[in-house]
Amino acid sequence: MRLWTRIESWAKLLFRRDTPWKVKAILGFAIVYLLSPFDLVPDWIIGFGFLDDFTVVSLLVAWAIKIAEKHKK
Repeated sequence: MRLWTRIESWAKLLFRRDTPWKVKAILGFAIVYLLSPFDLVPDWIIGFGFLDDFTVVSLLVAWAIKIAEKHKK
């Protein structure tokens, strides 16, 4: 349940009016990357394909949150 709560908070951040365009672009790219059939490591490689998706999306979300926190201050 904790993961779902985080995803909801990221979605709220994406759709808020006061969220910087840079944060929205990064989160949008993370969603596109996650849904895209093109990856750095193909998903059919068991374990590594999904690990690749998880790593890239996690880094992008962390970067977006860092920028959002700087903007908030």
